[in-house]
Amino acid sequence: MTTARRQGGDAGYAVRDAVPGDVDRVADIKVSNWADTYGPLVPREVLGRFLDKEGSAAEIHELMRSPDTLLLVGPSLGVVQGFALTHMARSPEPWLESLHVMRVERGHGLGTLLIRETAKRLLAAGYRSMSLGVILGNERASSFYERLGGVPVRVEPVDFADGVEHTVWRWSDLTRLG
Repeated sequence: MTTARRQGGDAGYAVRDAVPGDVDRVADIKVSNWADTYGPLVPREVLGRFLDKEGSAAEIHELMRSPDTLLLVGPSLGVVQGFALTHMARSPEPWLESLHVMRVERGHGLGTLLIRETAKRLLAAGYRSMSLGVILGNERASSFYERLGGVPVRVEPVDFADGVEHTVWRWSDLTRLG
């Protein structure tokens, strides 16, 4: 298991590969953040399935079985407060499916550490670029990715809900995230 530490700041933040024992906490974080962040942005009938902790945990367990899934959690010690889930083999490039940090930990560097470690892992695996989607209206996330050098490339419908769109953000050179 590899652990990455935040440099030049709070040494209490570190990220590591997720293990099966992290799945329930990752599902808790995902469900909590979906309710908090997307509640005002996504129709209620769509949001419901994303608020099912057991379903989310089952999906994460399944994804962890794939060698093409990169799931990082942080901090590496104590209670996990955030995670990054990436589909590495998605075409045409890896797709950061989820980056979630609990509200109480936002703004302290954990999200930045998670995305930077994701970039390092992708580079080590031979990938050079990465994309992700941000639901329209999630200005906090858009600002975060812009600060990290992401470039908005298009707006498109999401594949999980009619009438919901996201902005696709892209890093054409992951070395800039390192």
